[in-house]
Amino acid sequence: MLKNMRSSVFLLLLLVWQAAVAVSDADGQTMDHARKADTAKKCSICHYRWVYTFYVEHRPTPIAPLQEKKVEGEQRMCLSCHDGSIRDSRDRICNDPGHRVGVKPSAAIRIPENFPLDDEGGLLCVTCHTPHALTKNEDRLVEFFLRAPNTNSSLCKQCHITRQGGKGQGNHPIDLSAPSNPAPIIEAGGRIGTERPNQIICETCHIPHGGVNNKFLVLSVEDPRTRSVLCEVCHTQKPGRAGDVSLNRFSHPMDLTADSRVRIPKRWKGGGAVVLGSGGELVCRTCHIPHGAADKEYLLAERNQQDSLCVQCHADQRGIADASHYRKIISRDERNIKGQAAAALGPCSPCHLVHQGSDELMWARRVPRPSAPPGESCKGCHSPEGPAKVVVPGSFSHPMNIPASLPGASTLLPLFTGPGKSREGEIRCGTCHDFHNPLPLMPGMEHAAEKQGTYLRLSTDGASALCVNCHPGQALVKGTDHDLGVTAPDYGAGLEKPVAPGDTCAGCHRAHPTKPLPYLWSAPLGPGVIEGWDKTATAQSDVMVMLCTGCHAPGRVAQAAVPRFGLHPREKTVPGMPVVEMTAAINRFPLFTESGEKKPEGYIVCSTCHNPHQWDPRQASPGEGRNSKGNVANSFLRPNLAAEFCSGCHGLETITRFSYFHSPQGRKTGN
Repeated sequence: MLKNMRSSVFLLLLLVWQAAVAVSDADGQTMDHARKADTAKKCSICHYRWVYTFYVEHRPTPIAPLQEKKVEGEQRMCLSCHDGSIRDSRDRICNDPGHRVGVKPSAAIRIPENFPLDDEGGLLCVTCHTPHALTKNEDRLVEFFLRAPNTNSSLCKQCHITRQGGKGQGNHPIDLSAPSNPAPIIEAGGRIGTERPNQIICETCHIPHGGVNNKFLVLSVEDPRTRSVLCEVCHTQKPGRAGDVSLNRFSHPMDLTADSRVRIPKRWKGGGAVVLGSGGELVCRTCHIPHGAADKEYLLAERNQQDSLCVQCHADQRGIADASHYRKIISRDERNIKGQAAAALGPCSPCHLVHQGSDELMWARRVPRPSAPPGESCKGCHSPEGPAKVVVPGSFSHPMNIPASLPGASTLLPLFTGPGKSREGEIRCGTCHDFHNPLPLMPGMEHAAEKQGTYLRLSTDGASALCVNCHPGQALVKGTDHDLGVTAPDYGAGLEKPVAPGDTCAGCHRAHPTKPLPYLWSAPLGPGVIEGWDKTATAQSDVMVMLCTGCHAPGRVAQAAVPRFGLHPREKTVPGMPVVEMTAAINRFPLFTESGEKKPEGYIVCSTCHNPHQWDPRQASPGEGRNSKGNVANSFLRPNLAAEFCSGCHGLETITRFSYFHSPQGRKTGN
């Protein structure tokens, strides 16, 4: 009997030992009551190797091989339920951007010791999740079965230690309130914190599964055409830091492609990639980076020392750094609207603020603003009382604030509607002048510390390129007898300014002349009547005649081509001549008043019959570059002059009178 009792005790102890072994693994995890079918079945759904046959008997089953490796933390185990049989998470876990299993955390990530990784150090589903997570106070599962509470993104912060610290660490601040409820973000799956209204937390912008890109963002920062851009939900398209939101209206343009003059690099000089929208648009991320920013104050992707970030894109405007427009501001110790001294800033910030401009063009100057009447921003300096009072355009300068009349053509020069450019806009100061480029320079300024010039557009294409871009018909004067660079290269007596080589227009015209003469005339005037002329055919003060006799008079540069018998009689008809309707004809053969206006009641003067810009009316081409001998078929005559204009009054005598108009024969024939 004693022998049988000893045998029973031994068997009982053996069963207890086997049970203890069966329910305890190397990690200290236990399977309670392993031999009970209900408990074993519940646990082994995930703990597959805990199947009794594998774990206790260490043998395969007729339908499954022996499983000895831990598989409960692998993605395939999670997807055995999250494949739609219990809950379908395949799209978020496998297709959408988000945390990926098998990815090794970078050196910037700190994984807590109790957050398991795979054998290679890669992420697992159970790195963040565990089905055993229970709250301490309530008998319910922690949200998403997270391994630790994630109150206001506290779980995220345990690993992403370098993404905290706010701007002091070059990161976007968190745990502060957004200016308003970010509804589009919440609708897209983002979350706000609970400690304060509209609290920004990690999960406001990021989502671990189901984001729009590999940065786990809830909304795109690169697709302004089809999505709400993430940054703009809080910061808007015109962000600013002023308390009064009305002062934040004038920011750098956003969500559009760059102007053709702007050259956006592939990488910043510091090496960082330049981020553009999906269609090449400028977006917030083009200049800013929310984590690890080089410039911590403004979270810029590149340090903006002396506006160095600006000129990487606006390279064509960097010339202002040595130009008088910038240097004079520095020398006077001027300050922008933020009170910043120009001397401490780069060449851009004295006049422009990227997000805090007081007016259009991100204006930062304490002078009239671009949205004021056109040209007022220039007059802030270029006025009799302004700092640029030595360069003040007269009231008789090139017409301003009018459309450019270019039927069937377009100009390379910008036209403006308000402060913005428009192909159908008006002529403003900025049409001809590039405020950021002093070229062409004044003589002797090539090596000066402060370069002074005329700030003209198209200056590299030649001195008159600016004029002929809008006045192509007048460009035909080049190379003709009226091109003083050809016929009188030393001509300069009486001119307001020396004529630069190749400046065909400046021999006669200036955009900003000092005298109130018609047609922007800047050359010397001649006499109204030359000796030998019939005084009744002109007047002493006929300005249209005096424009021509400034050269075509004795002792002047064109004294070899002085009309001997003067002009056409001032009376358009004489007794015995037919009365002719002149309205149709004068559209092509203009009549001029003594003050130079084109009017039907004007007189027949030199420019009635001659087009001073085209040598041969039959050929719309420049001259040959030499002094030419003229005849009745060229000589700057207007096309079909005799047939369409002279014949209306002179009938059969037209040919003789036309051919010999400036000779004795033409004056003696007929009446």
